[in-house]
Amino acid sequence: METNKLKRFATEARNILMQGVAHRFTALGFRADGTPVEEPQLLGGGATFMGDTVTEDFYHKWQSLAAAIRRHGLKDVAEEAAYTWFNRLMAIRIMTKNGLIPPVLQYESPGVYVPLIVSEARQGRLPQMSEEERSKLMPLLDDDSRTAEQFSLLIVAFCHATPVIHRCFGHIADYTELLLPANILAEGGFVDLINHTDFIAEEDYLSSELIGWLYQFYIAERKDEVFAQKGKFTASEIPAATQIFTPGWIVKYMVQNTVGRIYLNNNPYETEVAQDWKYLVNPSEPTPNDLIFRYDDLTDLRLADLACGSGHILGEMFDMLYTLYINEGYSRREAIEHIFRRNLTGIDIDTRAKQLAQFALLLKACQRDASFADCHCMPRVLDMPKAGLPLPADTRLANEIEAINKTLVDADTLGSIMKFSLSPAAREWVASLGEENEAAQLVLALTEKYAALVMNPPYMGSGNMNAVLSNYVKKNYPEGKADLATVFVERMPQLLQKNGRYSFIIPPSWMFLSTFEGLRKQMIEHETIDSLLHLSRGVFGADFGASSAVIIHGESQESYGTYFRLVERTFQEFDQKHLRMLFEQTLANHDFKYNFKEYNKDVTSLPYSEKGNRIYYPHISQQNFKKIPGCPIGYWVSEKMIKLIQNNKSLSELGITRRGLQTGNSLRFIREWFEINYKDFFIPILEKEINPLCNSFKWFVINSGGSFRKWYGNLCSVVLWENNGADIKRTNKAIIPNEELYFKEAIVWNKISSNALSFRIQEKGIIPGDASPAFYTQNNNSILGILACLNSKTMPSLLRIYAPTLNAQVGDISKISIILSDTIHISSFVSQNISISKSDWDTHETSWDFEENELVRLSKEQGEGPHRLSDLMEAYKEHWTEQFLQLHANEEELNRQFIEIYGLEDELTPDVPPEEITILQQGELSFN
Repeated sequence: METNKLKRFATEARNILMQGVAHRFTALGFRADGTPVEEPQLLGGGATFMGDTVTEDFYHKWQSLAAAIRRHGLKDVAEEAAYTWFNRLMAIRIMTKNGLIPPVLQYESPGVYVPLIVSEARQGRLPQMSEEERSKLMPLLDDDSRTAEQFSLLIVAFCHATPVIHRCFGHIADYTELLLPANILAEGGFVDLINHTDFIAEEDYLSSELIGWLYQFYIAERKDEVFAQKGKFTASEIPAATQIFTPGWIVKYMVQNTVGRIYLNNNPYETEVAQDWKYLVNPSEPTPNDLIFRYDDLTDLRLADLACGSGHILGEMFDMLYTLYINEGYSRREAIEHIFRRNLTGIDIDTRAKQLAQFALLLKACQRDASFADCHCMPRVLDMPKAGLPLPADTRLANEIEAINKTLVDADTLGSIMKFSLSPAAREWVASLGEENEAAQLVLALTEKYAALVMNPPYMGSGNMNAVLSNYVKKNYPEGKADLATVFVERMPQLLQKNGRYSFIIPPSWMFLSTFEGLRKQMIEHETIDSLLHLSRGVFGADFGASSAVIIHGESQESYGTYFRLVERTFQEFDQKHLRMLFEQTLANHDFKYNFKEYNKDVTSLPYSEKGNRIYYPHISQQNFKKIPGCPIGYWVSEKMIKLIQNNKSLSELGITRRGLQTGNSLRFIREWFEINYKDFFIPILEKEINPLCNSFKWFVINSGGSFRKWYGNLCSVVLWENNGADIKRTNKAIIPNEELYFKEAIVWNKISSNALSFRIQEKGIIPGDASPAFYTQNNNSILGILACLNSKTMPSLLRIYAPTLNAQVGDISKISIILSDTIHISSFVSQNISISKSDWDTHETSWDFEENELVRLSKEQGEGPHRLSDLMEAYKEHWTEQFLQLHANEEELNRQFIEIYGLEDELTPDVPPEEITILQQGELSFN
């Protein structure tokens, strides 16, 4: 599918329908705020409205519409009406293209905008209709000017008479007929768009995923509106804010390595059925016996997606189960009925998504056996009930049910994370309420134990959670409470049978951040990570990176996991099709390596590179993660590095890391140094013997981040710190931590960086800013030796563990293991690196130590002129080439020494690419 085209179609369709519905509101006498200009008046045998005679039926529908507007607001009623026509008509189009129903929306001939359902009715061939509907339609059929009204009655009757449409999408509210856009059949209207679009290919209609993709794109504008509010999400906003469609290859990976692996573990000789399972990860050793989920019959495999959206994952589970049933000799009809009745459960907070999931599954069923078009067997997809459970007469049971009902009051907000305590007797009573009781079915589904759970859970940080949701997750999910996605990760094993499998795709922050340390410990202690994909940005567009894991609900001392590092830096964006290609190539060749630095989105192939990054990490013991402070999922960290971490001091033991000054009003208190009066400027180098607090200076240098730069530099900003920051302190908005450390020598880095981290010296007399946290040595530890270590090639592997995101916080950096080697040799290299970097910084006018252009300086050095410009340029090149090569040689020598000190000769090389030497950053010279 060309999703960009689908997005254009869905966006255009929504705009057409919303405009059409808006015009209907005006025609029906409603102002933009939902108040009526005029109401219809009921008379004997009819009614009047705006000077015209209307039917009594119109009067009652208008009153229903007015009541809905008062209850929900005009905007929500408009959204619902537009979407009602969108989903029904698109479902009809899809079913038509699959040969399941006649082409009722197709125009009878080119240029005549009358659909077949209307032209057929005019010739006496009506769809199945009630007598009431027929009596409304017949007086209209002879009037060609009322085609839209005819279409409205006919299409509503057709939807109600078509089992798949009616059972999936339900009854159309009576007032919705009034909101059918008047131009829906006209040239450029929605039906015209459906009939003549180039955005949807013929083969797309055969995919059950089409309706889900269209829904995601249809609600994209609403999603943007919700996020633009920057506040807590209400229950009605949660679905739009959290809907996201998972790429097909990742869905296949998750399903094949949960459901597929369970099947193969129980049927080890049925390998032929798995030949098409392209994303099945074969472990380096078979699954230990004590971790295999055992079942007797395929009907015992209870599977679920607890936040199923439009059913993409459910559809993949359906496909796999269907293949397995057919492989075991079941008929197509038996296979589908077992899947719907025994195997598959979907749950979602969004009724629309639930409807689409049911439609997608029924479409799959009908494509294999058309008899399912009568909906005699419906897929088990549940949304949130409109009412709670009835109370039983037995008071003991009634207390349990009452507690359940208290939770169900907030079902629209909590969804599948609701927990229910259900005794066997209470469960039996709830089951007795039958399939028609929505609350009973949901409670049963959320208290079952499943063989496998697969999901792409909703992503929502705690800052967007409303009070109901926030309080509930804090109480019930203490380890995952920081994000709704990790709440579901904590929830999933609670609903699994012993050795059942679960899989998810969520942002990778859970793997590393201290916020989720408890969740990781819980997982490492009680679960087994079978495989994991660590993915770059790009899975969901320019997003936040992702990780997809398959986990066994059981622990074993013999268990090992297989990991795929499809990322170099979390912030590097890949096209998701290229991530798929990398994974496929690595599955085919475990020795495959790729140079991520050479990637660009326009490539058509991803070639093997001997100097590239390793992707495949088999046979990794998760017990090693416990040996690393914070228990990060550091699967790439070697045994040797883990021993180094255990046996050496962390940075926090050699000094203190602290965040810097946050003024609370940068526009007022922060300037570039060249914007201020020079007399008011405390210059650290010139005034280094003066106590900065015992003088009349107003402006002081503040470290405020900057570009990727090692050793020295990024010193352009100043802060108003007159009278020891009195003005800043009076605002009560500033954050001024560790003021006693201001103006002291330190090592600083950029807190936010899209490149690798780089560390620089901060001389005395400078204030650290919030964008540049600082490390201060203690107990006479060598600051130069520590700076050398931090900028060496031994650090990236550790930094990927502790600071894997764009944010390198003080707590992250403080955990890094440092081996001190305070030799004069190392210190002299670092001093020279700082000197070269400072000289480079001072050659630019952005430095307060800039004196003159380099060509002028060189001209003076060469004595009296005249001097040819070309000769001065050659002298410039010669001088700075020498400086560059010296800095390059120094960095490689420091790398060699620290690689040797860390004992990592077999893992690292000292080479430094020229682009990582951080002088001459303005392109003055080019080095290859």
